[in-house]
Amino acid sequence: MKKLIRRFCCLSLAAIMLTGSSINALADAKDIAVGTEMIAVGADHTDEQRNKVYEYFGIERDGTITETVVTNADERSYLLDYISESKIGTKSYSSVYIKVTEEGKGLNLSLYNISWLTEDAYINALTTVGITDADIVIASPISVSGTAALTGIYMAYENESGEVLDADVKDVATEELVTTGELSDEIGSEEAAGIVNEIKRQADEINEMEDEEATETIGEIADANDITLTEDQLAKLLTLVRSYDKIDLSGVQDKLDEISEKLGTISVDTGGIWDSIKEFFSGIGDWFSNLFGSGES
Repeated sequence: MKKLIRRFCCLSLAAIMLTGSSINALADAKDIAVGTEMIAVGADHTDEQRNKVYEYFGIERDGTITETVVTNADERSYLLDYISESKIGTKSYSSVYIKVTEEGKGLNLSLYNISWLTEDAYINALTTVGITDADIVIASPISVSGTAALTGIYMAYENESGEVLDADVKDVATEELVTTGELSDEIGSEEAAGIVNEIKRQADEINEMEDEEATETIGEIADANDITLTEDQLAKLLTLVRSYDKIDLSGVQDKLDEISEKLGTISVDTGGIWDSIKEFFSGIGDWFSNLFGSGES
């Protein structure tokens, strides 16, 4: 009986730690009124380039929507830990138009002159920070990688809500965007977005595992989806999934499931501590049932 009590205490403590120690994503995004429009523009546009970007946005530049200006220094503050300085460059061109939509509408993205990142990569990263329902246009007057666009989205939402998004949430989403982009070059954009979304869906379970088992599980997810990963790619995904442990993704699980369904990603049963907890309480119920219900009346 003492062993049973000790096991109960350990499992209960683990459950509390897993549900209570992470940082929430962008709760304020849901508080911004439906129909709100936001714009973030690169600081280095000429007037002609700025007008071209507004053409992509499909709106008039009449000053009715406040422009958040994104500088190259802003980009570096978010990206330099995750991407080479040469790729960031010295000028800021990526611009973003956002219109908040009703809950359940999802993310609808349009890209113009974005040469590296895909819609799925952006949707994954935006979902990580809690931005789940909006029409978004990401555009540049010249061909760019598009990594800086996430910076503009952060800044636009922060300016509109008046709240600063937690640094860990921004860091994780930025790391995810860059990792997805790098994997896209190597295994294909849809495959990269799919496996990143799948390990994010199962991050709680994977992060209960030691590195060897976690790496094996990521490999199993890849195999189930006919994706071959190198040791370096597995290590990169392990680093990414460990970063999810710093934030709380519980509020966006439904969206992650929708993305998985859209991409046609095949799941792998990872089990984990939650299964252990369910089995434990089920066992407790059976034990009491046997204890009190075994006699005949």
